[in-house]
Amino acid sequence: MAIHLALVGSDTFVSTVMRAVSFDDVRFSPFIYHHPKEAATIAQQLGSFDAVFFSGSFPYAYALPYLKETLAHHVVQDETVLLTTLLHASVTQHVPLDRLTMDVNDPERLASIFASLPDMARPNVMKIDPDVSFTDVFTFHASKQPHDASLAVTSIERVHHELLDAGYNSQLMIEPIRTIVVHVEKLMERVRHAQADAAQFAVVLYASTTPGLQTYLAALPHHGHVEVHSDTTSLLTTKGVIERALQIETLAPSDEETKIGIGYGPDYQTAHDHATIAISASTHHPIRIIDVSKKLSFPGTDETIAYRVTEDRAFDLMKRLGISPANVSKLIGFAKQTHEFTAKEMTAYLHVSRRTTERLIKKLFDAGYVEVIGEEMSYAQGRPRSVYKFKLPT
Repeated sequence: MAIHLALVGSDTFVSTVMRAVSFDDVRFSPFIYHHPKEAATIAQQLGSFDAVFFSGSFPYAYALPYLKETLAHHVVQDETVLLTTLLHASVTQHVPLDRLTMDVNDPERLASIFASLPDMARPNVMKIDPDVSFTDVFTFHASKQPHDASLAVTSIERVHHELLDAGYNSQLMIEPIRTIVVHVEKLMERVRHAQADAAQFAVVLYASTTPGLQTYLAALPHHGHVEVHSDTTSLLTTKGVIERALQIETLAPSDEETKIGIGYGPDYQTAHDHATIAISASTHHPIRIIDVSKKLSFPGTDETIAYRVTEDRAFDLMKRLGISPANVSKLIGFAKQTHEFTAKEMTAYLHVSRRTTERLIKKLFDAGYVEVIGEEMSYAQGRPRSVYKFKLPT
């Protein structure tokens, strides 16, 4: 599947990438800015792309608040970039390193280079970040020439041009083509992973068989298969389609109040099993999702930790006993804490009613997950309490 990337950067950067970087399955659409902060405006006007590739950390940082869930990556000013630039300045332009001024994103990277060369002279360095004033960066370099420095090495193309226009010697940080290619490949890998994730099977079970729901699903561009069963309606499609439907709230008619269980998986049967468990989970949330890692979540809420199912045995318990994921997680925590227990102790740990505990113990007993090993008396009176022992699968 071809990948469509938005390419955001200066005219120089965009021209370099369009000329020198080529992949058979990647198509670039260029977006050129005159100032890195314009990347924020570009991000708000981008159409539909698989991902966005930025020339550096500054435009990426300015655009990030507007990218939402769009995949994005940028060229990193790593040791290769710094070494290439230093080599060019000293060998090609014959400038001693201690006659350089440099602005860099991460001075520690530069320090690590010179740590291996303790006897080598070092440039005068200014640390920069997306909040830095470009005027301050210009002043830093300009103030050192010609007495303390012969060449300014800057990471900011706009500052580079301003220095040249003002008559100062300046060199832009050099990003080798191979470095750019490596970062494009990293972004491509993320895109392919996202595409594979979106292509997972998705089964949606609606606890409704109304004609209105059937008509609604048939008219939607879900590109899926709808079936009506005795007490549910099912939709077979892909994860990407369902995630989009959840974003724009078109998964069900607005006037259709029904439980919806969504299951994702690498194949139809797994996705269907997950959807079946999701729709039967004991929770007040109308829409519930079980993903390929068997984690239960709820759209539009942060209540994922209490309901998260991450252990295979927890998932098996929920499937076999029909109890809520929250209680399954608590139950396993209780079992790890003590192998022997009474109904009163379980009630206190789970923070549920005694009646709920009794029903839960009965389900566990019938499934062979607990056994009665004895009785104990409460003080000197009353009925003896049964003492149970866990026999949970490992």
